Amino acid sequence: MALHWYCFFYSIKVSNVSIALSCLSLSTLFASILEPVIFKRKIDISEVVMGVVIVACILLIFKTEFQYKEGIMYGVLCAVFGTVFSVFNGKMFGKTSSGNIIFYEIFCGWFILMLFYLFSGQIFQMNEINYRDIALICLLASVFTAFPMLESVNLMKYISPFTLILTVNLEPVYGIILAFFIFGESEHMSPIFYIASGVMILAIIANGLIKARKTKNFN
Repeated sequence: MALHWYCFFYSIKVSNVSIALSCLSLSTLFASILEPVIFKRKIDISEVVMGVVIVACILLIFKTEFQYKEGIMYGVLCAVFGTVFSVFNGKMFGKTSSGNIIFYEIFCGWFILMLFYLFSGQIFQMNEINYRDIALICLLASVFTAFPMLESVNLMKYISPFTLILTVNLEPVYGIILAFFIFGESEHMSPIFYIASGVMILAIIANGLIKARKTKNFN
């Protein structure tokens, strides 16, 4: 959790929100490989294909937005760590309550990062944050992080970790749009970026439709 948070925000710092969010789509590929290993089931070829399509799009973005190479690398690491704790959440589901899972994950993530910033001396930069930013951080941490994570673990009753990660990967759609309106020109990317992002979103939707059809036929 701590590594996921750190890589995500550092990716934004050295590039921008659009780059960090688009890299999160790689979680689909990582989940298609990791989930079958953890849950000891056969690899779904359609999941791998969708993952490969998304990787191709990320490589295209990397080629056209090479000035953000550091942000892309940290964005990919963010996707890796996010996939790991999401899949293991599915593995732990049923062994303890969703609240316990999320509480220990968030607390440990906060504690590790607090130690990191304490020993690196960066924690003393906290006095540079104004009250408005603190309020927005609290809103982000509670309404847009803790609560969705709790509900995502509850959803493990009905869907697989891969499907959950696939749904979360729709975040780049509204995230990139909002980032453009909030941060303006700093979020303006090349046309290739938006085309590649659009293909990734279509791949996510297509995979969802395929899964829904398979479930319907199975029932």
